[in-house]
Amino acid sequence: MTDQPISPDAASRALDPRATEFRGSRFGLLDLYRASMQAGGGAVIEGRTFTDCTIEGPAVMLVLENVFFDRTNFGPTGGDMRNMLFRPLGDMGIGAIPVRNCTFTNCRFLTLGITGNDELLDMLIAQVKTVDDSQN
Repeated sequence: MTDQPISPDAASRALDPRATEFRGSRFGLLDLYRASMQAGGGAVIEGRTFTDCTIEGPAVMLVLENVFFDRTNFGPTGGDMRNMLFRPLGDMGIGAIPVRNCTFTNCRFLTLGITGNDELLDMLIAQVKTVDDSQN
């Protein structure tokens, strides 16, 4: 598997926007969000389980309540988790893709930023171990 993004056409053909479980898939978060909205799924990616998936940006994921990361590879961070985190200056994360009640198990993120409440961001900084991938 390479770190090269897949084409938007391939992503939309392989994506079932109503699926609640994704296994071994590779897709852009924006592609899932857009397809889900077009299929009537609302403005939040909600109630999904992702296992062994590669989820691509560029995008910013707004992590809402009940989102769990288990053995998640947050991708290239330059050795510092804070490089992929965005702290909102107000009460909203306009432009970010909201995710709620989802579990990510053994997934990999590529060029995906994360935003959310201070507690979430502080927990990610404290608990996620990264490697200095800038030398690769």
